[in-house]
Order: sequence, then C-alpha cells, then structure tokens
Amino acid sequence: MSNSDFGNGYDVSESYESFVEDLKKAGFKYLSEGSFRTAYQRGEVVIKVPVTSDGILDNMVEAKAWKTYGKQPTSMGVHLAPCRLLPNGCLMMVFVRKWNLLNKPGWAHLVDGQQVGTYKGRAVAYDYALDLTERFMWEKEWKKFSTFFNSEEWAKRRPHIQSYLRTTKKKSSRKVA
Repeated sequence: MSNSDFGNGYDVSESYESFVEDLKKAGFKYLSEGSFRTAYQRGEVVIKVPVTSDGILDNMVEAKAWKTYGKQPTSMGVHLAPCRLLPNGCLMMVFVRKWNLLNKPGWAHLVDGQQVGTYKGRAVAYDYALDLTERFMWEKEWKKFSTFFNSEEWAKRRPHIQSYLRTTKKKSSRKVA
C-alpha cells in the first residue's frame, strides 16, 4: 500500500480476512465496529482490526500516543488505555470497562463519543485516535494524511481540534508575512 492510499478511506478489509479468522479460532469474539476498525475481544485483550486505511492510521496514532504518554495524561489531559501496534497494523489494547455516564472525568468530553472507561481502577480513553492534536505532527512525520481527520467536518465536531487548527493557521500566516 502506498502513502497515497492512506487516509482516503481505502478499503483494507480483505487484507485482514485470514487474520480475523485466526482471531476467531483463537477464541476472540466480535466486540464492536466503528467507522474505520472492527474490535474483537478475548478476556482482557481487544484487537482493533482496520477496515480502511484510516483504521491503520488510527491504530498507529493510538500506539504512538501510548508510547509517548504511557500513564501520564496527554497534552489535552486525557488518560489512555495501554496498547501496542502489531506487525500487521492491528492494535492490541487492554479491555476497558465502560464508565458510568454520570460520573465521567472532566476530560471525557474531549474523547469522541466519550469512549472512556476504567482500567486497573483509573479512568482511561479506549478510542482516542481522532482526539489528539499531536496526530497532525505524527501524520506529517509518517508522510501519511487522513482526509477525514484533517477535514473541516471533523474540526467542527471537535472544538479542541478546531481551536488547534485556528492557532496553527495564525502561526503559519505570521511566518509567511
């Protein structure tokens, strides 16, 4: 897959069909599905399998975020569920028990769909690839680009992303002037 295939919703699901069959044979059960990934669970382990190239990028972002922050909060104050990127582009993450809607931490509103739960007694986000402003820098570093994450549509839905984009545009226009 070339860099130009990333981030444009390029369908990669066929590439993972045999891997998903192996997961099922190993006792993993379907857990849920998002726009770009399907999740399977066995015990305390979740495997996020990309269905589009955006899903591969999301997996890369979540792994990089965990590697960067670990148990420390992100620059936006979000605590993350531990995970690691598998050699095939799938993501292995700990299973997180969903949080009671009435008692979520203050930073939960920064996570798409408030996908926050508990792991080892602490609040963590378990789907945070689209909520990290660091993603802009990481995509540039990887020479990959998600049209969805970088879209105005997404920025409008996520005020902290929109704020970051406004600040970045102001800084870059000052440099040009």
